[in-house]
Amino acid sequence: MKKLYLILTISLAVVLVGVVTAFGITFANTTNALGAYKSQLNYVYQQNFYELVDNVNNIESDLGKLSITTSSTNASKYLTNLSNTTSSAQDNISTLPIEHDSITDTIKFINQLGGFVYTKQTQIASGTALTLDDYDQIETLHDTSETIKYELNKLSVLVSSGNYSIVDNSQDPTNNESDFSSNWSGLNNGSVEYPTLIYDGPFSDSTTNKTIKGLSATELTATEAEVKVKEWFPDYTVKNDGEESGGDFDVYNFTLTKGDNTYYAEVTKRDGMLIQLNAGQTSNTKNKTLTDCEALAVSFATTLGYENMTVVWSTSSSNFAYINLAPTQNDVILYPDIIKVKVSQETGDIIGWEAQSWAYNHITRTNLTAGIELVEARLAVSSSLDVRASRLVLIPGEYVGEILAYEFICVYSGATYYVYVDASTGDECNVLKVIETDDGTLLM
Repeated sequence: MKKLYLILTISLAVVLVGVVTAFGITFANTTNALGAYKSQLNYVYQQNFYELVDNVNNIESDLGKLSITTSSTNASKYLTNLSNTTSSAQDNISTLPIEHDSITDTIKFINQLGGFVYTKQTQIASGTALTLDDYDQIETLHDTSETIKYELNKLSVLVSSGNYSIVDNSQDPTNNESDFSSNWSGLNNGSVEYPTLIYDGPFSDSTTNKTIKGLSATELTATEAEVKVKEWFPDYTVKNDGEESGGDFDVYNFTLTKGDNTYYAEVTKRDGMLIQLNAGQTSNTKNKTLTDCEALAVSFATTLGYENMTVVWSTSSSNFAYINLAPTQNDVILYPDIIKVKVSQETGDIIGWEAQSWAYNHITRTNLTAGIELVEARLAVSSSLDVRASRLVLIPGEYVGEILAYEFICVYSGATYYVYVDASTGDECNVLKVIETDDGTLLM
């Protein structure tokens, strides 16, 4: 009996040893597998991070090259590079374990840069070279990308250190000392000045002519131009900063100040037209509706001497309203003569004005009579579209000239489309789609 008991005890011990050994092996295998998975995940994160750093470095480099090139061929090449790198950078950011609230402005900048690049590619493809205003904007974008590059390269020193794990530092979002997201704070703490891009709305980049048609040959002296500026801004101190020549427009530069507010204005020598106005004001609250801002934009245009102006596009972002105005002639909207306005929704102040398209294109048109009726043009619009509004408009031709067309604002599957039908032939000549973004809307 004792012998049997001893045998059973030994047998049970052997079984237990086997079980423990098997469990130990399984646990070890599982631990090793988890460790391998963690290492693999960390490798993927690191690869995406390093790709992002490379993409931002390339963005900064190509924006720098774009800001100084005078060749449309090279400009097109750099824009193509930028299109690819901004898209790749967006993918990199989406795959990294970052709290996106910590880099909201950076994401916004990269998204808007992609949209800006698209419009400039389209502009060059249509045969229109980059303008002085374009180069000013590109320089601003380059400055921003340079700061982002600096911040990311600082972070890359940390990530590339031998004992840093992105996985370990992204698992506890309450640990502000070591959390991966907190290390991106340099991009969102005010050290980076993110520009606002205004390229929204139908035909907002409608500089269709190489020659300046909207200004007469009459030139104003600097004193005469200053008198006009003081009439437009009676509450501001006006300082003449001299003249600038050599570009498409010879201009007088002015600085306007009132309290903490400062404006920088460009007035053309020919006709004394306010062609550009910029201000560095912030807009922290939304006291004015978009409708209020539209009315303020039209009123300001009237003050400057523009009549029969119509709001053809408006959107808002970060407490700023962006409004496109176009004149009407015989109830026809003249898109080639568009003017872009930026309004603070906090104060209602006009803090941005750009009238280059007007200066290039504005003349009295001689033939604004449609060859077909609206109902006939409507036949060219797909029956699947729900037409919400229509009107007769003049639009820039795809490559040259202008086209009298019927504009149909339509909805399909929740998306808004602008369909243009040639008012002479009845053929569809353009289609634009409204793209919703985090920063308002744009048309593509």
